[in-house]
Amino acid sequence: MKTLISGSSGMIGKALSSHLINHDCSVVRLVRRPVVDELMEVSWDIDKGEIDSSKLEGFDAVIHLGGVNVADKQWTRGQKAKIMSSRVKSTALLSETLSKLTNKPKVFIIASGINIYGENELDAEPFTETSSELGIDFLAEVVRSWEEATKLAQAAGIRVCFVRLSAVLGPTGGLLCKILPMFKMAAGGRLGNGKQMMSWISIEDAVAAIHHCLIKDEISGPVNLCTKNVVSNREFTKALAKAVGMPSFIILPAFIITTVLGEMGSALMLSSITCSPSKLEKTGFEFTQPTLRECLNFQLKVDVQAIETSKDN
Repeated sequence: MKTLISGSSGMIGKALSSHLINHDCSVVRLVRRPVVDELMEVSWDIDKGEIDSSKLEGFDAVIHLGGVNVADKQWTRGQKAKIMSSRVKSTALLSETLSKLTNKPKVFIIASGINIYGENELDAEPFTETSSELGIDFLAEVVRSWEEATKLAQAAGIRVCFVRLSAVLGPTGGLLCKILPMFKMAAGGRLGNGKQMMSWISIEDAVAAIHHCLIKDEISGPVNLCTKNVVSNREFTKALAKAVGMPSFIILPAFIITTVLGEMGSALMLSSITCSPSKLEKTGFEFTQPTLRECLNFQLKVDVQAIETSKDN
C-alpha cells in the first residue's frame, strides 16, 4: 500500500511510518521544506496553498497528522489562530487537491481529537462516535472545523476517517515524555482535585489503530482512539508514581493552573473527557496495552532501553 504521510516528524508520525514500513507499506513523507529525496518526499507550502498535485497521483492512502502543538505556548489570540489555521488550512488544501486527482486515494485519514465532544459529567456514559458533538470550547471548535475541512474529499468519493486522538502515551513525546522526568524526581503530582477523567491510548495501540482504519474498508467518519479503561488524574498520578518507584505528594491547585496558564490550563489539565473506542471494538481491533498498568510498564521499559542505548553510543 503506497501511503503519503504529513507530520511524519512527530511522535505519532515517526512511529506510524515505522509501523507501516514493517507491514510492507511504501511510505512517502509530505514535508514543508525543500525535498531531499525525490522518491520518498513531496513538498508543500500550506501558507501559500501550494502543492504539486501531479506528485499525489496514485497513492492508495493519505494520512494527515499535522498541526501546531496545542501545548507549546500560551493561548494568546495569535496562538489560537495558528492552532486553528494550521489544521484547517492544511486539511482543506489536501482535501481539495485529492478531490481533483485522476487517480484518487482510496482513503484519507486525518488525526483530530476527542475534544470535539467537550466535557462530560464524572458519572456520565462515555462518549462514542455516535454521541452528539456538544463541545462549545475552543478545542471543540478547532476539531469541528478541522473535520469539516475534508468535505471536498468526501464529496469526491474518498473514504475519510477522523481518528479522534485521546492522550497518547509514549516515551519519546507527548504527555508522558513531558512529565516522566518530574515523577522520577518525586516532583510529580495530581492536578487540582484529581477527579477529572482521562481517556488515553499507548503509542503502539494508536499507530496500530490507524493502520486498522487504513485497511478496514467499512470504517469511515469518526473513530475514537482510546482504551475503554479511562482513569482519573488521581489514579494516573498514583500509577505513574508507583511505576517509577517514587512518592507523589505534590498537588498543583486548580486556581494556580488557571491563573498561570489560563484557558489552556483549564482545557488541557483540568477538563474531564470519558470516551469509548466502540467503533474500533466493533470492527475487531485488539489492544496490546488495554490497561494503564500494562501501558506504563511497557513505556518505562522502552524509556530505560533508550537511555541505555544512548550511553552505549
